[in-house]
Amino acid sequence: MSEAIDAALNEWIAMGAFPGAAYCYGNAKGFQLGFVGRHTYESNSRVVSAETWWDLASVTKVMSTTMAAICATRDGLFALDDRVASYLPESKLGNATLRNLLLHNCGVKAYDSVTTIKDASEARTRILTTAPTAKPGDKTVYSCLGFINLMAVVERVSGTNLGAYVEEKFFAPLGIEACYRPSPGLIPQCAPTDATPAWRREMARARGEEWTLGEYIQGSVHDPIAYVLGGLSGNAGLFAPVESIANFGHALATNHEIFRGLLPEWIKQAGDGSRALGFDTKSPQGSSAGNKFGARSFGHTGYTGTCIWVDPEAQVFAALLTNRVHPKDTDLQISKARPEFFDLAFSAATS
Repeated sequence: MSEAIDAALNEWIAMGAFPGAAYCYGNAKGFQLGFVGRHTYESNSRVVSAETWWDLASVTKVMSTTMAAICATRDGLFALDDRVASYLPESKLGNATLRNLLLHNCGVKAYDSVTTIKDASEARTRILTTAPTAKPGDKTVYSCLGFINLMAVVERVSGTNLGAYVEEKFFAPLGIEACYRPSPGLIPQCAPTDATPAWRREMARARGEEWTLGEYIQGSVHDPIAYVLGGLSGNAGLFAPVESIANFGHALATNHEIFRGLLPEWIKQAGDGSRALGFDTKSPQGSSAGNKFGARSFGHTGYTGTCIWVDPEAQVFAALLTNRVHPKDTDLQISKARPEFFDLAFSAATS
């Protein structure tokens, strides 16, 4: 079945949907990895391989921030129905709880343009003091700002930054390689994303980070807010190779003991829309998970071209990692490529 997946993805490469992809699929017994294409459309570009690291974009929300939150809950550092303001006195979110942050119904707006703020701490303060536009629970609005608030809570209760906390409590025990802010030596292995915008060049120079500048963003987070915050954020910024995503997916599909029985509650759709606690769930129509993943499936997508889905009943998972934003982020063929891939991957995992 991998041959069918490779053929389908190579067709999307030929149509310009993305220059390359890594993927994984598996079940309770194990998983398979696959690779197609190159880092860019140039013929001398690196071939995608197990050593390719991907900007996971909003998959960060589930693989890092949500996992940090479930570990903090597991270890008694906070409870989901605690008020955000109990941990962030500067917050203006009123009675919004950590559960509201995870369900994207805390009342805060979706995003904020902070690209004119060169100081990371100033940008963080602005986000954490953003006033809500709705009452908690009234309206579901997928919000990057909500997950930055969640990151801040994790950091307050743990006494360390989000990256260090999730590494110690989740990644290291599962043998997962993932990081924020890849080291200079790792940058050539990172799949490049969009062209470097002028505001970003100006900010890099102001911060003394000219070494990060190139024609394209590479080894540095694509998301503007996460970049302004210094590359470590609750909404985006995590980088990882595909085998790490496979290890993550396998842990979710098998309800690994690291969750201590909490996971089933976190992956249930709650409230209006399709949101669960941190995760998205499968919509009845038009889901990126395709047609074969079951109705109780959960997962998440990322703007750069990443995606993971898990079917807890079949104990099947799959993930597709691409840099569909290279060389420009205007191509949206990924919306058709994803369902085709996940249908093929489900068949392969269950054959």
